[in-house]
Formats: sequence, C-alpha cells, structure tokens
Amino acid sequence: MMILDRGGKCVCSVLVTLLVGCLLLCSCGRADLSDTEQLPQTFVEADTLYKAGRYEQAAKMYDRTAEECSGRESLQSLCYYRAGVAYSQTEQWGWAIVSYRKALLLTPDYKEARHNLRLAEEARMNMPAMEYPIVRRWADSCAYALPMSGWLVISIVLFVGAVVTCLAFFLGRSRRVRRTSFYAMLILLLLWGCTLLMILHRRHYDKQTDVAIVCSVKAPLYALEDDPAVAEPVTELYDGAELRVASTAEGGSYLHIVLPDGTEGWLPKDNVESVAVNQ
Repeated sequence: MMILDRGGKCVCSVLVTLLVGCLLLCSCGRADLSDTEQLPQTFVEADTLYKAGRYEQAAKMYDRTAEECSGRESLQSLCYYRAGVAYSQTEQWGWAIVSYRKALLLTPDYKEARHNLRLAEEARMNMPAMEYPIVRRWADSCAYALPMSGWLVISIVLFVGAVVTCLAFFLGRSRRVRRTSFYAMLILLLLWGCTLLMILHRRHYDKQTDVAIVCSVKAPLYALEDDPAVAEPVTELYDGAELRVASTAEGGSYLHIVLPDGTEGWLPKDNVESVAVNQ
C-alpha cells in the first residue's frame, strides 16, 4: 500500500507539473505589434500612399518611419512589416525579404512577418545556391512553431518531470515502479534535450545580423581569388538571394560573401542590403 501511495504521489506530481506548464504555455503570446499610441505622421502618410496603390513610395515612407521610431521596437517592427508588404506588391522580393527579416529581428515571434517572409522567399527567383540544407529548414519549422516563451515553459516542465521520475526511480521499492520511472525519465530527458536545441537554434538565428540580401534584379559574383575590379563574373545572383557578409574589400566597393551552400566570392556592395536594424 505504501508503494502504491508513493508511486501515486510521483505520478500526481508529474501531472500537476505538466498541467501548470500547459496553462502557462496557453497564456504565452507575442507582444502586441499594433502600437497605435501617437502614431507618427509619416506612418499615417505611408498608409495613405499604400491605400492609393503607390506601393513603392509607401514602402520607402514605412522605412523612413521605422528609422525615426528607434527605441519603439513594436512600432518599428510593424513599420518594417508594412514596408515588406508594400515591396511585395511591386515584386521587389529582395527588399521585401530585408524588411520582413528586420521585423523579425525586432520581434522574433511576429507570425505574420514570418509567414510573409516564406511567401517572398518562395516567390523570388530560386537557384540551388540559395537553398538552405534540409536540416536547417526542418529545424526552422520546428523552432518557430512556438514562441520562445513556449519553448522555455516546455523545457522547464520536462526538466521538472525528469527530476520527479528520477526521484521515483531511486525511492521506489517496486521493480515495476522503478522500471517505469527509469524509462519515463529517459524519455523526458530526451525531449528536454530537444527543446534545448530548439531554444539554442532560435537564440542563434533570432539575432543573426551578418545576413544580407541581394536587392537587384541580378548581381555579378566574382571568384574569391580574382580581382573583382577587372575579372569576369563566374555567375550571377538574383533578387532575394540570401548570403552572409564575411568582410569588405579594400576601398569598400566589394563584399566577401558566403552563400548558404558554402560558396564564397566577391559581390558589389551596391547590390546588397544588410538585415541589421539601427536601434
């Protein structure tokens, strides 16, 4: 009878922990992005331009508003999101992707921005070098299925559950209780490890500021061992191509870039826009 009571208490503890965690998870949500208190006049003007179908002018006005709203992250993120929508209307996919990425740097759990970013990436001119490895794409899908606060809650719940089952394993007197607790502990630890990987993945990519996007119809890519000022390009990158800036050449006219597949080369600086946000 004592064994059953002790095992029952352990099970109840795990269930209560999971229940509390689920309640906390349900209460988690992204911050309100509609920071409409005292909207700048430029924001109102940008909305007017967008409604009038002057999308490119509206996008530039949203960008200007975002730069003027430094320090107000919710409003700044909203401005970049609206700019991305406006750029998408004119099929300027590079600038749209830059705008959505900036919005996500400020507010990583901005679901609308992430959804539109995926649409823009699908609409751009694809080429093999622009495609992410399948593991990265799978990790992104999993990591951004929940907000960061949700992953933190799940991680805590799983860790507490693993501790409880560990105690049940060492304190249990029945072989059945010990065996069940042992396997439950292994499963919970495995799941806890997976949640930690999701959290680390998000912490890395949410603040990745060395990413840049090609924002021109075509951009010539020169071999890394050549002098880009006199050499012939080895290939071309298209509007919306994503890359990482490794360094800047002497004179500042060319960037040493790295594509997602590891290809390196020189690219004219004027064809590239960074996703870093001025805060």
